[in-house]
Amino acid sequence: MPSKYATYIRKSTAEQDDKHQRQDIKVWLDNHNLKIGDVDVYSEQGSGASADRDEFLALINEIESDTYTDVVVWEVSRIARKGFLAQRFFDSCEDAGVTIHITNGSIREIEPNGTGRLVADIIASVAAEERRQLIRRTRSGQRRAREQGKWLGQVPAGFARVDGYLKPNLDPDYSSGETGFLDVVEALESVEAGDSYNKTAGRTPNITRQTLSTIHQDDERRAWYLDLEADDDRVLDAVSELDV
Repeated sequence: MPSKYATYIRKSTAEQDDKHQRQDIKVWLDNHNLKIGDVDVYSEQGSGASADRDEFLALINEIESDTYTDVVVWEVSRIARKGFLAQRFFDSCEDAGVTIHITNGSIREIEPNGTGRLVADIIASVAAEERRQLIRRTRSGQRRAREQGKWLGQVPAGFARVDGYLKPNLDPDYSSGETGFLDVVEALESVEAGDSYNKTAGRTPNITRQTLSTIHQDDERRAWYLDLEADDDRVLDAVSELDV
């Protein structure tokens, strides 16, 4: 059968840019007298550790259906960051007689006869271990931050994060979508007095009915604002600044 090429491009997050992948692949195609219009492009955003990638799975299905003779990728880590996923891809290409071309890295081809496979397996294993180490470092950093009393994750309504620590937002920038701590207090007091969630949220800057009702119906969270009490020491330290 005549040669039929595909390329796979993956970025992990919306903030990442895949232009460098596309540019390097275009250079490779130019050097092999191919145009991007002659190649089927599979491109997506997703974690290399996830097997639930639509374009990745679609490409494997096409490979196993003998659609392609060659697949071009930027580097092995774009295929997968878990060993068993990389192995699945390599096995599918090997069984279908597909050559994998890699534009960047210490190996440039993985051929169906097994040439280059050993090095690719090692590279994939290293990428998987790097991911595991990153996860371990991230978790360790999170533990240290929690032990130091720092707030991780989404900041609750009416609060701000200052140098990593939770603080009541007493000077909100409404134009930036912030809600003040005292705004939330006043809103909860209005609900307690009998006003509806809709009416109260409508006059409270940057707070939705859903957020207001969620806070009000959660005994612990409601106490943060109305009683300046909290089971979470990080929140207690923050609201204690107002308990004078």
